[in-house]
Amino acid sequence: MNAPTKTLTLMALLAAGAAAAQTAAPERTGNLTNAGTSITNTATATYDVPNTDGTTTGGTTSSNTVTTTVAAKMAFDITYTTGADSDTTDTVAGAISSYQKTGVLPGSTVVFSYVAVNNGNASQTINLSSEASTGASNVVYYSANPDANNDGIISATEKSNAAGTIITSLTIAPSGDNPATTSTVETNPGFQNFWMTYDVTGAPDVVVGATPIGSGQSWDGTTNVAATEQKDPGAPTYDDLWYQYSSAKIFAPNLTTTPDTTPIGGGSVDTPPSGGTLVPGYTDPGGTVVAVSGDEQIAYPKVDNTDGTDTVVFTNTVTNGSTVPDTVTLTIEARTNVPNYLQTVTPVAGQPGVYTVTQTNPDGSTTTATVTITTPNGTTVAPGGSLDYTVTVTYTDQDKANPYPIYVAVGVDSGNDTDSTPNDLTYDTVLPGAFQFGDPATGIAADATPAVPKTGAASSTVTFPMEVANTGEYTDSYKLSGYTIVTLTDGTKQIVPIVYTGTGVTATATTITADLNGDGDTSDAGESVPGFIYTTADLTANTEVALNASITLPANVASTNGDNYELIQSATSVYSNVTRVDNNDYITVVAAGTLVVGKFTASTTAIAAGSEYITCATTCTVSTTQPAAGTGYVNNPANFTALNPTTYAPGVNYSYQIIAKNTYNTGVGKFTIKDTTPTNTTFQGASVSTSGFTNTTAKVLYSTDGGTSWSAVAPATGTANVTVAVDLNGDGALTSADVLPSSGQVELTLTVSVN
Repeated sequence: MNAPTKTLTLMALLAAGAAAAQTAAPERTGNLTNAGTSITNTATATYDVPNTDGTTTGGTTSSNTVTTTVAAKMAFDITYTTGADSDTTDTVAGAISSYQKTGVLPGSTVVFSYVAVNNGNASQTINLSSEASTGASNVVYYSANPDANNDGIISATEKSNAAGTIITSLTIAPSGDNPATTSTVETNPGFQNFWMTYDVTGAPDVVVGATPIGSGQSWDGTTNVAATEQKDPGAPTYDDLWYQYSSAKIFAPNLTTTPDTTPIGGGSVDTPPSGGTLVPGYTDPGGTVVAVSGDEQIAYPKVDNTDGTDTVVFTNTVTNGSTVPDTVTLTIEARTNVPNYLQTVTPVAGQPGVYTVTQTNPDGSTTTATVTITTPNGTTVAPGGSLDYTVTVTYTDQDKANPYPIYVAVGVDSGNDTDSTPNDLTYDTVLPGAFQFGDPATGIAADATPAVPKTGAASSTVTFPMEVANTGEYTDSYKLSGYTIVTLTDGTKQIVPIVYTGTGVTATATTITADLNGDGDTSDAGESVPGFIYTTADLTANTEVALNASITLPANVASTNGDNYELIQSATSVYSNVTRVDNNDYITVVAAGTLVVGKFTASTTAIAAGSEYITCATTCTVSTTQPAAGTGYVNNPANFTALNPTTYAPGVNYSYQIIAKNTYNTGVGKFTIKDTTPTNTTFQGASVSTSGFTNTTAKVLYSTDGGTSWSAVAPATGTANVTVAVDLNGDGALTSADVLPSSGQVELTLTVSVN
């Protein structure tokens, strides 16, 4: 802007504001005389003319009139309504404060009021052009204010209504009367308001702008020449006409998405391992604990024993911290802030708000989850308001495998910017729980495959290596319990608790129960025994603990005979209260012991019962010393002996007593006792007694032909040999079903006479 006196006068009036400027009538004081004005001049001579009487008479003579017409001396300016343009306003950044708009939504059309000033003395047509920065476009000028509601933004309706006032130039009469219009006398202001609009686009917080540029005539000191406003004008001075930029700062959305601070069940939660310090969080509708830490939510779904899918529901919120409504778009984004994980996110066709997250884990395996946002896109959030929404993560149940965390990033994008990049992210993480219990396996795992049965014996301790592997993604501890049911040599059953040892394992007394007789309850004798529950130390994610499961077999345990003793074992997650079982480890107890057969002769002298012991290993031997513990033996009945000599005269009857006892830890089948009538004697009779049989229907069978045929009747006198057996099933024959039980005893008494 060049600033002659006329402009300064006008600016003083314009400073009152745009409204006042439209009606101001500037004074002509100090202004140029308008072109076309006629300047006339007549000279007058005065004088005294002498009279005849000596006096004088004054005289006046007017010259001819000359006329001069004022020539046009052109000047103009385009400026702010406050007239403050200068050498500093020729850039976007230099726009004066009243011409700086902020918070302009991209795609808006802004409007600014300017003034065209005729600083010359003749009517001037000023052509309008513009310069605009990147992001400002479609500059349009109006002769009347198109902003009907004065909000500084031109709507589509306002544009349409103002279409008839679009201009590309202005013709401005000089200030005061314009001699060119001889029929009237005007009081022209010498300036005219006009309005510039332009479209705005760009990234948030970017400042864009435009300036009107006037082109007209200007006096160069000699003549009127064409002149155009310019940036940084230099010599000559007649066209020192500056730009007068306005600016618009693109609206910066202020959207945040965070965990909801007041979800259902919100407050404090107990995260694994159980019993620690409570942390901020809530419980989702399915009972999963969700901890909240800053902008991250971490879910700890409990282990279950079901297959299929698991679901976690996160509660989030969007807050609009700006001063304008915002129509938000919520999306699931590939998460990039977790090292060694790579994600791709695919919207599910035809299902708005549903996404498939495919996650490549550090070992190259893939985890897939379906993520659903419940709040539809296109929801408008009021200024300062918020919107709650949920994120549902559905994934394949991996409770018995070795899962990886599932990472989710939720983005919120403003409808008040031009890109689709989320303005903020919040993070949801699922840490699946999982564990395995069983025999040792490679890596962090436990093997469910049956192990080779281990062999045990009476009073021995059998130990199985076991493992609990925490294959899940959070710390947990585990309670162990186990037992086996063994058969004793008397045929009864007994619960034998398992003892677990390992690093950090502690024991708590409990009672172990089992239905030994299959009657459907555990109230019978022997069906409840003292035992322990063993608890591991806390196992961090993807670690395991080695255990020893030991069983001490009773001294009177029976051999398994192909039907091994099963270990009933379980491990229960303390956090999830879910149990894994391992019932595929077995103990084999081999048959051990002897069948002791002792033969005693009736004594003619008193012999104390039990004073003689017969043991049978490779051969049977007699001793008066009690055998070592665990050695099977039979004792002499009273007045029978295997050591002392006996004498009987011919014709005298005496007896033998043959005692057979099963000292094996199992029954023996097809048991018989056979004795032959000694030489020089005659068979007089036989009798049999039994003990240790639980079968009340057992009966004694006799055979005199070596077992070819059997009879329940004792043989008659004169028999050469006698064989006896016990018939358990009453079929009258000796079969494999006829078993002499462990500790069962048969006593055959034969009476003979000396020939």
